[in-house]
Amino acid sequence: MRQQPTISPEPAPSLTRRHLGRRRAAVTERLLSQEEAARLAGCSKDTVVRARRNGRFPNARLRDRRWAIPTDDLAAAGLYRSLGDETAAPAEPKEAEEAAEPSAVQLARALERVAALEDLVARQDDQLAFLRQLTVDTLTKRGAL
Repeated sequence: MRQQPTISPEPAPSLTRRHLGRRRAAVTERLLSQEEAARLAGCSKDTVVRARRNGRFPNARLRDRRWAIPTDDLAAAGLYRSLGDETAAPAEPKEAEEAAEPSAVQLARALERVAALEDLVARQDDQLAFLRQLTVDTLTKRGAL
């Protein structure tokens, strides 16, 4: 006859503490999808994906073939400030800074950007014309034309 294995009434203390610690952490932390994390952080999903790949979310894990990111990791990476965190200064959006500037300054900056872009387009047109001429010369030398 086979003997029944003896089962101790309590698991080993180190295992109990380790598993209880994991269970408590899983209960208290909120896990977000990459899309939710991006929405909370005010950035694109690609930014969240790059941050995850670069190791900025060390506790992110795969669940059902989707990444789950803890809010604590999002806050630690500096992408999200929870409502209860009053110690950090609120981040001012870029639009608020631009709204504080007079419209004449905004217009001058926009005109500078337009002039720089027009200069870039002109240089690219010159390069394109040079490359076209170089192609024609090369083909002429080979007797293709």
